Amino acid sequence: MSAGAQADAPRQHLAVRRWSTQDVQPREALAYWRDSVCQAIIELGVEAPEDECFQAHLEQCALGPATVNMVEATTQRVERTRHAISRSRAAAFHLLHLRSGQFQLERGERSTVLHPGDCVLMDNTEPHIMRCPVPTRCLVVQFPEPWLRAWLPTPEEIVDRVLRPQHGWSSALAAALASLRPEDLDGLSLPRGVVAEQLAALLALTAGPAAPQRSSRDQLHARLVRTLHDRYYDTSLAPAAVASEHGISKRYLHFVFACAGSTFGAALLRVRLERARQLLTDARFADVLIGEIAARCGFADPSYFARCFRRHFGSAPGAYRTTLRSAHPLAPCGAQEDDAGLTRPELCKGSS
Repeated sequence: MSAGAQADAPRQHLAVRRWSTQDVQPREALAYWRDSVCQAIIELGVEAPEDECFQAHLEQCALGPATVNMVEATTQRVERTRHAISRSRAAAFHLLHLRSGQFQLERGERSTVLHPGDCVLMDNTEPHIMRCPVPTRCLVVQFPEPWLRAWLPTPEEIVDRVLRPQHGWSSALAAALASLRPEDLDGLSLPRGVVAEQLAALLALTAGPAAPQRSSRDQLHARLVRTLHDRYYDTSLAPAAVASEHGISKRYLHFVFACAGSTFGAALLRVRLERARQLLTDARFADVLIGEIAARCGFADPSYFARCFRRHFGSAPGAYRTTLRSAHPLAPCGAQEDDAGLTRPELCKGSS
């Protein structure tokens, strides 16, 4: 019998565990759900447009070395922060299969949208945001990180890639996941550990052959972009300083970015704008003036920030924040924004 199958032995781990907001008062539902998710899966921050209207249900059961979770919830925003990651006990990968609704995953500059039937592999050691604008139902299979690497040596290569059920091995993986329900696991004709191994094998087939080793230039480009993420807030950040930090000439730095189809300035602008967008959508920064948001993200000129933000996201920063606030109420801001998405106090502050 395989190691995965042996993990099925302790019978006390096979029962289905359940958490439901129906078991508490409506005003306590969201807090109860946060605690339940943190206890059952991983530590997450959960927000909902209307706390007292929030409803959710979770069923969980062991699948050999893995864990199966069936999650149903009304509209919510879920965030995995670096602070939460630092307190996690063990690294794991989560294979999510969306049954109904819509699911938007954001990690850094990358944003992907899942529709019913789609799958995605997520790394719980990386910060991310999950937005569910409508009620959703999904299956989440949690794999211990060391165990999954025995099947998929570099799972990072497939993390956050949307796996559509219409394509190749993804269709087989989606079909297998669609057949799983915690309450039906006792009726499986194979040991649960073997089923977990089959899922891992299908995931490996979906990922395809290992990607060829990246060239040294590609690796250098990745390190340069990482530096931009680490120092985006520095308004004086310049190509010469970054090149010196990496022991290369400024000319070669520009060459590396050109080979990647970008420029130093464009890459830095994308990083700064994405960080600004994250701050504008974060309820904790609802009272921070937009000029201050701009400054924190490395923009010395608030007006330039507003123009770039409008060009990149289709609306001014103030309008972007207001639209999100109307759909997802945040704490009230203290100043009125003008048509450019700036406030009068901010304009004064930005020019001082």
